[in-house]
Amino acid sequence: WDLTGDKIGRNLAPMVFTVVSSTLGFRAALVFAAALCTGLVLLKQALMVADAPPGERPSSRKDGADSGASVLSRLLAVFWQVWEGIMSLRRDRTIGLLILNTLLTNMLVYPLGSIVFPVIFKAIPDGAIEQEGSFVSRLLLGLQGLVGIHKEKAWMNYAAIVSLGGVIGPFLSSAVVYRIKAFAAECPDRINWIGLNCGIIGQTATLALLALVLAFVHQFSAGTRILLLFVVWGALTALNNVTTIYFNAHTQQRLGRSERGRFIANILTLFTLANSLGSLMYGQALASGGLELQVSRSTAMLLAALALRVAIFVAFRLDETGRETTMLKHEAGKKQD
Repeated sequence: WDLTGDKIGRNLAPMVFTVVSSTLGFRAALVFAAALCTGLVLLKQALMVADAPPGERPSSRKDGADSGASVLSRLLAVFWQVWEGIMSLRRDRTIGLLILNTLLTNMLVYPLGSIVFPVIFKAIPDGAIEQEGSFVSRLLLGLQGLVGIHKEKAWMNYAAIVSLGGVIGPFLSSAVVYRIKAFAAECPDRINWIGLNCGIIGQTATLALLALVLAFVHQFSAGTRILLLFVVWGALTALNNVTTIYFNAHTQQRLGRSERGRFIANILTLFTLANSLGSLMYGQALASGGLELQVSRSTAMLLAALALRVAIFVAFRLDETGRETTMLKHEAGKKQD
């Protein structure tokens, strides 16, 4: 749920801000955002997380020393956390491949929603959807009214609709997980292996579909562009979340209880940095040239991501030792039973 919640929040945030600013105004949306941020900081300060067992918790004196740490030491701790995240790649070959796969998603896929899609939507003239008069345009306008998106600038409405697809995706992944459980009912010791394969294959297929849509986006009407991106983005986030679910299940088997929290914190730091780097790369791709050239460059980057994902999946499938690690504890549990 921690990694799933990260995906939901990432896609839900722009849509919620759009809805609040459309209903109450921009200033009210800023106040709302500031209140949520303040509440989150207070909640974080109220929580205390201890990875060590109760008998091995640090003394209050050590806690006091840590609380008085300098700003420099805290910054160094962040870099150390990043280094530990990188070292996680060497811990287990399968875990390393799954981390690389998720890094690829955060660097070359997720930045599309905040960097490239708005550029595509800004090229759609205001009122184009209303004037189109097609079934697709009426469907989009109905969806827009249903969720309360009414911004003055049309492209913001379109971006919020596509973000809604990203919010729905993680919930759709639950249905996929139930299907995987039903499929693996006869061999429950292989459920993680089956789930990871289904997730990565689904990621590859939806990534190829997204690249196809981007490559021919100028050939579609305004309504069809938005609808296709809404559907593909929702499917892509759903399959990404399936991989995340079974990735997390695998790490829970391979890592000790005291290691899991630190491991998740380390890889989330890596994913955040990868997302920032990807945003910078797409920003450079959109820095010059016309819209067609900008979209063409973005599509090329997406195709590079597709090729890398195929290579990661091939390496994952060829790793016989890694396959055994995904089933190891199920088999041990059966022997104990």
